[in-house]
Amino acid sequence: MIVGIAGRLASRLTLIACAVTLACLGIEAGLRLRPLPPSDLRGLHEVRPDRPWLYGLKPGAHQRIADGTAEYRINADGFRDRMVARPKPPATFRIAILGDSLTFGYAVAEEDTLPRKLESRLAATSAGPRIEVLNLGVAGYNAYTEAALFADVGVRYQPDLVLVQFCVNDLNDPTLHFDFSTRTRLPEIPPEAFPDPSQRWNESSPSLAGRICEKLRSCTLVRERLFPPRDRLARQLLAIAPHADPTPREIAWLEARYGEIATAAAGIGARFAIVVFPFVTQLEPSASTRLQEALGALGARRGWPVIDLLPALRRAGASGSEPLFLDIWHTTPTGYRVAAAALAAELACRRLVPVAPGADCAAP
Repeated sequence: MIVGIAGRLASRLTLIACAVTLACLGIEAGLRLRPLPPSDLRGLHEVRPDRPWLYGLKPGAHQRIADGTAEYRINADGFRDRMVARPKPPATFRIAILGDSLTFGYAVAEEDTLPRKLESRLAATSAGPRIEVLNLGVAGYNAYTEAALFADVGVRYQPDLVLVQFCVNDLNDPTLHFDFSTRTRLPEIPPEAFPDPSQRWNESSPSLAGRICEKLRSCTLVRERLFPPRDRLARQLLAIAPHADPTPREIAWLEARYGEIATAAAGIGARFAIVVFPFVTQLEPSASTRLQEALGALGARRGWPVIDLLPALRRAGASGSEPLFLDIWHTTPTGYRVAAAALAAELACRRLVPVAPGADCAAP
């Protein structure tokens, strides 16, 4: 009789466990189907410890944005772009843009991203060849991961021109941005990925349970609501702190990483240039431009064209009524349109792209 009672109890416990498991799976599935806010990029990235670029966008990933303004669709190559032919077709001038969430197109539709807007502008002034602009942006990247990605993957697209998009947060501790984008902690990050290794954020590795929790939206939601990390505010402040006056060590790091991109580009016969995005407070006429001046001096020293978008965005901010920025550094569709027009004009003026005879250097 005791054996029979124990058996029935075990059966009921098993049924309860199965019911709880199914309920948890249902909650997890529901959370995964629910649109996420633009800032939540989980599910778009995958950790790649086998590649020098550490992590990237997951081929075939798709995510809807909660406010309905856009969708993030990742192609089979792992980029937010359409698929393009390889090898490059004849009579095609191909531009590859490396960058972070600014190039990727944070919170905007794909047609409003910088690469798409630039492609449209250049198509109107091309001297003949078809112009393609490839979006190789990955949220959270800095100059180290951009250089590693281009040398490993980007060169296969055979670009004629390589643009690297600079954002002020490229000079921050990359751990904060890498972890935020992947929603997990990357295992080994090389010292070369840090603009200033002495400023590296020290944090203990998560336990096995913590790593499992990071994979589940239900678990992370509960943890973030009930047990917010005490250091979250400090981490966020470090992640967004703008380096308006970069140190010589940071500029030297940037020069080394950009040198790697320029060398890889030259190896396939491509030219290289730097595109500098301002942050929102720099739109004020009295704001410091020491950051842009430092990058301009770097380009002059190395022979790299440096295209500063601050003047165009300042003019647009002073004369227009539509907002140009979503936050401290991410731009709105209007901001991308202004940036693309200014960039297209500069590329044509500097003869970095094929242009129609008589094209001038007038500001857009």
